[in-house]
Amino acid sequence: MKVVAGQRNRIALAGLSLDQVWLFAALAFIALRALLTPIPPHDFWWHMATGRLIVASGEIPTVDSFSYTHAGEPFYNQSWLAQVFLYALHQLGGVPLIIVVQALVLALAYGLLLRLCLRRSRSARLSAGFLLLATMPASFDNWIVRPQTYALPLFIASLYVLSAWRIPELCGGRTDPARFYRPLLLLPLFGVLWVNLHGSFVLGGALIALVFVGEAVRRRMEEWAEARAWASRPVGRAEDVLERPPPPARPPLWHLALAGALTGASWLLNPGGVQVLGYVRNLLSSSQVTGLVTEWAPPTIRDPNGAIFFLFLLAGIVILAYARRTPDLVDMLTAGAFLWLALGAVRNNIWFTAAATPLLVVQLASWRTGETTTRRSYQGLPALNAALAGGIALLLALALPWVKPALGLPPQLGALIDPQTPVAVVERLRSDPQRPARLFHAMSYGSYLIWAAPEQPVWADPRIELYPFEQWRDYQLLNSGLEVERLLAAYAIDGLLLSNTEQAPLVDWAQARPYEWELRFADEETSYFARRR
Repeated sequence: MKVVAGQRNRIALAGLSLDQVWLFAALAFIALRALLTPIPPHDFWWHMATGRLIVASGEIPTVDSFSYTHAGEPFYNQSWLAQVFLYALHQLGGVPLIIVVQALVLALAYGLLLRLCLRRSRSARLSAGFLLLATMPASFDNWIVRPQTYALPLFIASLYVLSAWRIPELCGGRTDPARFYRPLLLLPLFGVLWVNLHGSFVLGGALIALVFVGEAVRRRMEEWAEARAWASRPVGRAEDVLERPPPPARPPLWHLALAGALTGASWLLNPGGVQVLGYVRNLLSSSQVTGLVTEWAPPTIRDPNGAIFFLFLLAGIVILAYARRTPDLVDMLTAGAFLWLALGAVRNNIWFTAAATPLLVVQLASWRTGETTTRRSYQGLPALNAALAGGIALLLALALPWVKPALGLPPQLGALIDPQTPVAVVERLRSDPQRPARLFHAMSYGSYLIWAAPEQPVWADPRIELYPFEQWRDYQLLNSGLEVERLLAAYAIDGLLLSNTEQAPLVDWAQARPYEWELRFADEETSYFARRR
């Protein structure tokens, strides 16, 4: 009987546990979200076109060659490596491969974050549940295919390495704290890759600086507390002085300072050298970027994604208020700094939620009693666990971009490219023997035109910082149907490629002048007019 019982225990241990199902589900649903999200008609297409240009010419462009309003103007193209990568993926497997890689990149990034939470909280279900119910909803508005996505794994990997350096339980077997923690040398390598992928590379340096300052302050506070406790002890024998416990062994701060210096130096390993820092400064100070782009605006509860962000923030405040342990000072400093960024711009909430998740998961774990943490949690039945994991895997298989279009899903789920992308109208434009030379169009359409109709110069596109504020002001006037005659004459515009929803007043204006503007194409999303000759 004992032999049979032992065999059953080994079989149960060999099966899939409920904790493993939770971990798999967390990563699978993150990938599923990416697989079900069509590519929007904004940044993606001009990045692809730039990657195509780099591959064809063998050079990174330094001036604009896509527009007729600013042709030849200097343009700093910082995300060249991500652009080449996107174009290479498209050449290998088209849009389906790009979407699959997007899902894998996000699963990798949040898999690292999940592992960090798991190792710090010792709770698989708590870590996976928080990632699914809190971190994912507050983040996925930024999960679109663009260079920023490829920077996310580097941000979370940096967070992981810095956490492992300062927390003994995460050091991976390092027994001597004074011995240099070699994974810190990954940070400069991340910097080299990051600086050529996306302008958020400066956040890697910010992480190092925040951990350095927070750790230095925390150590000083602990030393003061220990000194006060020792000074207030009862006076005893003289030999009691020798019994004062030695200070806890900690890794020297110079290790982190060295890694930070090497990371800063690694930023210079890019085609523009030190100019990349000027690019980031100019981008953040650009009035047209900060004043006109919605994702650079502060979050608001009037927007659904903004409401989710504030719910995440409110939940975090409640967790910190009722936690049974004092929050880690470094965690608080890091989360607070990135909260300040997130409150300033919607696009920064992805960094804040990643930085705040370990802090909040650790604090949630402190709610459990000692008895709960020592008792083995129920792990379910291996066969049922395998069935659950198999069902989730089937959902992933059905969501693959080679399978999904055949399932008859709604356009916003079943399509690979967002239905608002002007595919049909651009095809009509390219086949038009009397195609306009100077076309005015929706800003997002400019991105797709750069890719699908490279012979057609654009009026403007999502490279917001390239075009002056005055031009974007004219764009808003035209979209509103104001001063149309003057502005069309000023830019010598002879064609209109318009969004029926975003530019409805201008569509109505052109339709009211059939003697001057000929409607050559129209569908639910777009209208294409050409000036009659």
